[in-house]
Amino acid sequence: MGNPFPDLLQRFFADYLPRQRNFSPHTICAYRDTFHLLLPFLSARLRKPIDLLTIETFSPETILAFLDHLEQVRKNKARTRNYRLAAIRSFVRFALNQTAPDFLVANQRILAIPDKRCPKPLLGFLTREEIDAILAAIDDSTWSGRRDHLLFTLLYNTGARISEALQLRPVDVQNRSVRLHGKGRKERGAPLWPQTARRIRQWCQTNGLRPDQFLFTNQRGTPLTRQGASFRLALAVRQAAQKFPTLKDRNISLHSIRHSTAMALLQSGVSLEVIALFLGHEQPTTTHGYIEADLKMKADCLRRLVETSAPRRRQPEPPSRVLAFLEAL
Repeated sequence: MGNPFPDLLQRFFADYLPRQRNFSPHTICAYRDTFHLLLPFLSARLRKPIDLLTIETFSPETILAFLDHLEQVRKNKARTRNYRLAAIRSFVRFALNQTAPDFLVANQRILAIPDKRCPKPLLGFLTREEIDAILAAIDDSTWSGRRDHLLFTLLYNTGARISEALQLRPVDVQNRSVRLHGKGRKERGAPLWPQTARRIRQWCQTNGLRPDQFLFTNQRGTPLTRQGASFRLALAVRQAAQKFPTLKDRNISLHSIRHSTAMALLQSGVSLEVIALFLGHEQPTTTHGYIEADLKMKADCLRRLVETSAPRRRQPEPPSRVLAFLEAL
């Protein structure tokens, strides 16, 4: 009997994830990246070609060693480590119903590997002045500059994820709104400022885009990638930082623009429920993170507190017999 592992992995990605679980292409790609890292690691650790790896090589010991490799060698954060573990768990659950009973115990032990606790990062965002400085730093006399200016403006206008923006086609743009294809195959509409809608129409006309073509491409005509968009944003931020010092030495990503949209809405008095709908948040706790990030809002709340004229004297507590006993030991 041949090695069933390659067939098992193929069915996991080709049938189980997209058809049985209805996972989005983004999730499947993330799971694929995990196995792109895991299989070479197992091959090197066990000194066995990847095509000869078996399901038995998936043991708690090898998976824990892989997770340590991610943190210690690849310098991944605990959050990334947990994402990789989630992909492995999903495969293991699938394998539970496909493999021999002898593998059941090892599967259960892998599923019992806990997530590593990680600090929740404070959301980074840009002020409207900083957004304007970045847009002003882009050279819109070039084709690439006009594309970048439109892309970053659209991200701030709609609060779209970069993956949503890069999927857009002219057919997704209505008169004053755009249809975004979000995570988990969810779609939502986002209103457009008049100037954004006008620039999109001009961009489509100038470049002769058909309704089914991508809005944002590179100079070779292929779809602009996340990495390409990140590189262009870094160039604009570096240029803007020469005139706007608050942009220096900051970790500004494409997702920072999305956070900036949410913070601008929050500081304008828009309710969290509306912001959650605007951004396509599935969990309300995600939107609550913006309150934590808004130090200005906290400072405003502090100023509203009425300071007492004199501090209240604290009444002495009665002596504790328990503490007296401990001190006497």
